[in-house]
Amino acid sequence: MRVRESIEIARPPEAVWSFVSDPANDPHWCDKVKSVHAAGERRWLIVHKPVPLRPAMELTLEQIELQAPERLVLREEDEASVFDVEYRLVPSGAGSRFTQTSEFEWKRLPRPLHGVFALGVRRDVRAQLAALKRHLEGSYG
Repeated sequence: MRVRESIEIARPPEAVWSFVSDPANDPHWCDKVKSVHAAGERRWLIVHKPVPLRPAMELTLEQIELQAPERLVLREEDEASVFDVEYRLVPSGAGSRFTQTSEFEWKRLPRPLHGVFALGVRRDVRAQLAALKRHLEGSYG
């Protein structure tokens, strides 16, 4: 499945890149992220906050490709899913256009539920991008 969302951020691509390319900043714009721990070269262990009736979840994050300040490719994997994520930054009149494309597959989710869960992924990505915009524009504005 694939989700692609974009947002305009009133900051230059270099400023957006410097923030989003450092996973230690994820808790500032990814509401589900509780903590980030280095786990090797360009690898991190991410702990997601618990959700009702479920414990906190751990996932691995790996930076696959970095082309500063325009493209970052990540792979995220946990016991339930695998996400291949691409961030693209291009200059725009307002500063930067940030696009996140997430291609993902579920490991154990029954096929009839894939579409419903994809809607949840889209909602989460939109919320993350809005939080990123608020954080970066508020921090520098």
